[in-house]
Amino acid sequence: MPGLDEKQFLNEFSNLSRLQHPNVVRLVGYSHEIQKTYVEHNGRYIFAERIRMALCFEYMPSGSLDKYLSDEDNGLDWNVRYTLIKGICKGLKYLHEELRSPIYHLDLKPANILLDENMLPKIADFGLSRFFADGRSQITTSPIGTLGYLPPEYIERQIISDKFDIFSLGVVIIKIVTGPTGYKRSVEMAPQEFIELAHENWRKRLQTTPIDLLESYSKQVKKCVEIALSSLVTDRHNRPSIGDIVRNLEDDTETDSQILTTTSQVME
Repeated sequence: MPGLDEKQFLNEFSNLSRLQHPNVVRLVGYSHEIQKTYVEHNGRYIFAERIRMALCFEYMPSGSLDKYLSDEDNGLDWNVRYTLIKGICKGLKYLHEELRSPIYHLDLKPANILLDENMLPKIADFGLSRFFADGRSQITTSPIGTLGYLPPEYIERQIISDKFDIFSLGVVIIKIVTGPTGYKRSVEMAPQEFIELAHENWRKRLQTTPIDLLESYSKQVKKCVEIALSSLVTDRHNRPSIGDIVRNLEDDTETDSQILTTTSQVME
């Protein structure tokens, strides 16, 4: 695995080997090979070890999420985007709240979210992830994460906690809803103004949708943007937990049933 040292490799293998969730990528095997080789070093030939490491994951034929990001005018339909958001949130809830020792991903971004043949999302790349047995925040001197997805408390004071991933999730949700430049726009605009803009843009795209679906989809758009913005507040203590976010999304269970019924009627 190019660019991955042995410590990172063992960390990722250890983390992934115990994870079982529909929205987390599944580890199916690994290779760790040490070869002796004869090389020149400072004018002398010596024996050295060459280490080759590889993790083998389930095949994800649709690639990574970053290839599918687009604004509201084109690209993926809303119901696909909403399914992506719910799946990512459920995967993160599993990592944060459903394991005996929570795992914080610490590098959540579209490139680390893989998609199967049905465009269902799976969180991947756990090389930087950490166990937090006591659920408390920590201070680190190690560089982690990706610029653009880092919360202010890490940038300013190197603090990491579950709210690190929540901030990154907020950026991801905004980019799923409004495209690659959506987060930049959200920073430059007042929150309510950005919510209304995203909501109106999606209503324009969905204007040919049956009225029942239009209203349901519009509510989902607004809810997702509100969740994303609440995840991006500067004070990490005021960000929602992933459990709060999933419960908020699951409030749409009745709405989702109505959408399926309406869609069936339209198809008939």
